[in-house]
Parts: sequence; structure tokens; C-alpha cells
Amino acid sequence: MTYKLFVDGAFSDGSSGETYDIFNPANGTAVGTVARGTIEDAKRAIDAADAALAKQRRGPSPANISRILQVTCDLVRQNESELAKLLTLEQGKTLPESLGEIRFFAHTLEYYAGLKLRGSRVNISDTTKLAVVEKEPIGVVVAIVPWNNPILLMGAKVAAALAAGNSIVVKPASTTPISTLKSAELFAKAGLPNGLLNFVTGSGQTVGEELITNKKTQKVSFTGETATGKHVMQLASSQLKRVTLELGGSNPIIIADDADLDAAAMATAGGRFRNAGQGCMCVKRTYVFESVAAKFTEKLVERAKAINVGDGMRPESTMGPVHSGGQREKVEEQVTETVSRGGKLLLGGAEPKEEGMKNGYFYMPTIVGDADPSSKMLAEEVFGPALPIVIVKNMDEAIEKANDSIYGLGAFVWTKDLARAKAAAKELKAGTILINSVYGAGGWEIEVPMGGFKQSGTGREYGVEGLESYSETKTVIFG
Repeated sequence: MTYKLFVDGAFSDGSSGETYDIFNPANGTAVGTVARGTIEDAKRAIDAADAALAKQRRGPSPANISRILQVTCDLVRQNESELAKLLTLEQGKTLPESLGEIRFFAHTLEYYAGLKLRGSRVNISDTTKLAVVEKEPIGVVVAIVPWNNPILLMGAKVAAALAAGNSIVVKPASTTPISTLKSAELFAKAGLPNGLLNFVTGSGQTVGEELITNKKTQKVSFTGETATGKHVMQLASSQLKRVTLELGGSNPIIIADDADLDAAAMATAGGRFRNAGQGCMCVKRTYVFESVAAKFTEKLVERAKAINVGDGMRPESTMGPVHSGGQREKVEEQVTETVSRGGKLLLGGAEPKEEGMKNGYFYMPTIVGDADPSSKMLAEEVFGPALPIVIVKNMDEAIEKANDSIYGLGAFVWTKDLARAKAAAKELKAGTILINSVYGAGGWEIEVPMGGFKQSGTGREYGVEGLESYSETKTVIFG
């Protein structure tokens, strides 16, 4: 099936007439053909988004947008099986993981359907005057979405941007555009006015850069790796555009000596190996207290051994392939380098040997003990199913090592001591701290903001803060 661009309320071919195939990472077969967007297509989408706002008199009615978001939510739920299947075919994750992502997308639409921007009246020192702080739309917004959770992360940007009264142009990841383009049908069916939401496929170097630098776009929301995020910020800075960046993370998990080791091992395995380890909020590094290290490691390895690697369309599979050959090569290189520096390969470290898996980008769940602090598995983000373990003496050492990273997206602490947990949460340099919990395939807590410290990004998405990030603040003083 051929999937087209969605611009100004209609599906259309790209201006060049070119297309390209999307391949299933589990077996290398083509799952669909997609129109290849161009700079001209990006400009056309931006013009449509700008014109749509003008027709809506600087922004659509909040009540109308709320209704449309709720209707779209209902349609997503009615079509969740089809959307999940498309997502698994193009991305590789298992069907239950895809279904969780689609359901979180619906939840996001429902949440922002019920959320409204609010201004305020402010008492000022001059009592003869009245001061009002207003919130109003930014204008035309650009959303650039990654391949690991394409529907979930697209939903965060689109729902909040529309709820705040903006129009938006989405550039899906080049390798996972199908399920995203399919969702455009549902927005249109729900009655979204033409031009408020547009989807343009294409490369970041052409379509992406035009969307970022075009003078009509006022904000860029990007999710992806840190190096690309820096480039996005550099491009946007020439016009001082509003920017939200949710970038890489090397999220540490700390296992204290009083932790429930069975629960911690189960959570660590689930938090690391969901989506083949390809999640911004996946567990990436493990710091375990010396007194429980051997017992915890044994339990963790047993949990990881039970993972059934295979095609995400198979019901028995609990972990699918890595998304691409290049991604697998990078993980392999990180593991090999860490082992060469003294790390002990406790599990995995290889591609599966089964005949039926040779055409896919599979990599076995991998655990490396005694990882050197300067090794790549600890110094870099590992975006794949491989986890290093470091033994520490106490919480102070664990926090010190956990903070020794350029990233600061998330962190996890397992302990039964509330005072210890509160102290750790205060000291850890990360945007989201989870105590005795990790995020699963079904998303996260939508009511609270998500974002990173340090080189994990700037700005926040989700929650009220996510909505407000798509608005401008205006002060009006009446004399």
C-alpha cells in the first residue's frame, strides 16, 4: 500500500513524485511505500498551517478543538488493532508493546481534550490599574518525531499544540511514517479543520531543515538524539524560535541493600529490554549495593534469560528486533568495547542463531558485569538491549556515579527507606525520578511534565507544563 503526504486536509503525492519503501526490521520485507516529501512540500504544508490559523481568527475555538481531540481519541481506540499492527511491522516492537503505545496515544488525546490554557489577574502595586496575564497560541508549530515511539511522541506534540490553539506540521521519522500517516485519517474523520494538522515525510536534511528555518514557523518540538538536537537548536536560534528538545538519556537505576530484589530485578529487566531497549526512559545503567550485588545480578540474569526474542508479530515474542542494522552495530560495538575493558559478559552479547531470524536485526538481551566507568556502555547512551552493572558501596557512591554523565533525563531508585529515597531524589540530576518503579511499554504518567537536565534537552512535554510550552505569555495592563 502507498501512503501519501497529508497537507491541508487531503492526502497527496510529493512534488517530486518519488516514493520509497519501508522495511520490516524483523525480516527485511517491504511493508509499504511512502511518498518522499521535498522542500516544496514542506513549504506547502507550512503555508496551509499558516492559512488555517488565519481562517480560525488567530486560533481554533478551544471548545471545538476539545471535541475533535476526544472524537479522534475514540476513533484511535476503535482502530487500535490496525494501528498497532502497522506500528509493529514498521518499527519492530512486539504487538503488546505497540498496542500499549496506541492506547497511550489515545490517552494523550483525551487528556489534552479536557485541558485548557488559563491566564490570570494579578494585583499590582498601583491599585488604579488592572493587570492581566494572558496565554495565547504561538502560531505554526513544527514537530519532528523519532522512530522508537513514533505514535506516542507524535501524540504528545500534536495534542498539546492543537489544544493550545496552534496549527502544526509533523515530520515523522523516515523509517516509521506509516502508522503516523494512518492516524491523519482519524483526525480528518473527527472533523479537524483543514490545514491545522499536516504530515510531511522526507529527510531531516531537506524537509526537516526547511520546517525549522522557514520564517512562518514559530516553534520547534524535537525528540531524538542529542547531537541532532543541538543542530536543531542551532538552526532555530537564528530566528530565536521557541524550542522544546527531548534528547538522549543514560538513565541509571540504583538498587539499595534494602530493596525488594525480586521486584527490582523484574522491573530492571522490563525497564531495560522493552522495545529492545530503544526508549528514551528505558533503564540504561545499573548501580547495585555490594552486599546484594550477587543475589540481584543472579535474579536479573534469570529474568533476562526468560525473554523470548522474535518477530514482533508472533504472539510468543516478548522482545522484537533492533530497529536497524546500524543501530545493532552500534550496540554490538559498545558491548565489545566494554568487555575488552574488563567487563564480564554475563548474558547475551550476540545475535540469535536461529535460521528464521537471520534476515532481521535481532540482538539477544545482554548483561555486562563489572563495567569500567569509562567504558562506552557507561559513558554513552546505549539504545538497544544491553545493560551494564556497576557495584557500589553505598547510596553516596551510587548517586555520584549516576550523576557522572552528560545526560540527565531519568533515574530510578529502589529502596524501602522513604527518607533515603527522598534524599536520593533530591541529589540525582535528572528530570524525572522514579522510586520503586520504572516505565513500561504503555507510556508514563501523562499528568506530570517530562524533560531532561544537562544534555538531555530543554523544555517540558506532558502535563500542564506541556500545554503551556505551546503558548506565549502576554501581559496586559489597563490604566
